[in-house]
Amino acid sequence: MRKSEQSSSLYSSFKRFVQSAGLLRRGIRVLAGVSGGVDSVVMLDLLSQLSREWEFDLAVLHVNHQLRGIESDGDERFVTRLSGRYGLNVFVGRVATREEAARKKISIQEAARNLRYAYFEAKRIELRGDLVATAHNADDNAETMLLNLFRGTGIDGIAGIPIRRPEARIVRPLLFASREEIEAYARSRKLKHREDSSNRTEKYSRNFIRRRIMPLVEERLNPSAVRTLSQTSRTLRAAADFLDGVVAEAFLKCVSLDADGALLAKEELRRQEPFIRQMVVHRTLTNLGVEPSADRIETVVSLLEAEKGHRVDCGGGWTGENGAEKITIIHGAGASPFSYSLEREGTVRGGFFSLSVRKCRTIPNKLGVDTSKEYVDARKVRFPLRIRSWRKGDIFVPLGMKHRKKVSDLFVDMKISRSAKDRIPIVESGGEIVWVAGCRISERFKITSSSSGAYELSISGP
Repeated sequence: MRKSEQSSSLYSSFKRFVQSAGLLRRGIRVLAGVSGGVDSVVMLDLLSQLSREWEFDLAVLHVNHQLRGIESDGDERFVTRLSGRYGLNVFVGRVATREEAARKKISIQEAARNLRYAYFEAKRIELRGDLVATAHNADDNAETMLLNLFRGTGIDGIAGIPIRRPEARIVRPLLFASREEIEAYARSRKLKHREDSSNRTEKYSRNFIRRRIMPLVEERLNPSAVRTLSQTSRTLRAAADFLDGVVAEAFLKCVSLDADGALLAKEELRRQEPFIRQMVVHRTLTNLGVEPSADRIETVVSLLEAEKGHRVDCGGGWTGENGAEKITIIHGAGASPFSYSLEREGTVRGGFFSLSVRKCRTIPNKLGVDTSKEYVDARKVRFPLRIRSWRKGDIFVPLGMKHRKKVSDLFVDMKISRSAKDRIPIVESGGEIVWVAGCRISERFKITSSSSGAYELSISGP
């Protein structure tokens, strides 16, 4: 096939794939993620041609991960000049990948991926883009399928790279093309590109599969392995999409997410079929930004039968803890101790709470069960108040009781997990506990018929 025919053939296939998959349309704004490698350079060339034909807006995004020194800076300069030759605006993000990996205790590759997609989404929103296009190809997809199979992931992982990620507005318009076809197109169009030196080392699992495993598979088992795996990927993706609806329904029943992490209702999780149970945990870890490997999923599921208070490492700096009714997944091993001083009426804002103290105009007659708000006898409260985390040995007389009780025993009675109790503030006056916030006030500070004034204590999120 002549060079001109090669380039024309790939462009025609590109256009048919994009059209049949409904990835792009006229009048939209597309942001192309371009690293400078041959795949992204070819994708940019194809998108540039299609944007003129279909009349959609096109711009370029580049992320400098600052991992390869002058080589990374060279990639940035190359993409900037390349975008200029196409007459396109380019937006560059510089990210501290090594620092992110160290901070979250994840691999460099995982940190780079997370930062890259975070930048893509931030710029898409800022620039009011409709989609971000990335240059994953059929070989990437085959390698991902094998990598996920060997690591042990759910069906979604073995299905490979999805053509689109609707929640992140990511599309992969080159997923149909092999690396060989892409490189042939680049030669026919005389497209210059950058070579990433890290692609030559086999210390990375993906490179090992690419350089060692796939050539042997194609030589000994199936010369069309990439095409075969692409077909299998489409079948598995259809099955994964069907199961996604079932898992989504179970997820809503079993899991609640908040700014601090996730809570999994144990009894509801036990009711699910084993596969659905695993996929609910898979989705939970994914939502928390943790790579959902088979080992991590099984580790969380094992908490269902563990002793109360047992903790496990969920990866990515996240810790799972078995409670009486729920499994808690939070970042880190727990909250750090805290202590604040409140000199007068006002509000204290901690990492997990906002706690207010204000004088009431009249003596309230509290009704209801809202434990986020309590009233205490103003005559018995002495400022400054200490707002602190609980300590072992804390003791007080809870409202309605005659004898002292350990705060730790109160937490046990209320089925509060170890990780959750680290975040509950204790209000202290003159060295005495006034309120275990959100749980119980002290009998000594309650309002009585002889009270002449009151303070309202309230707690909410940060």
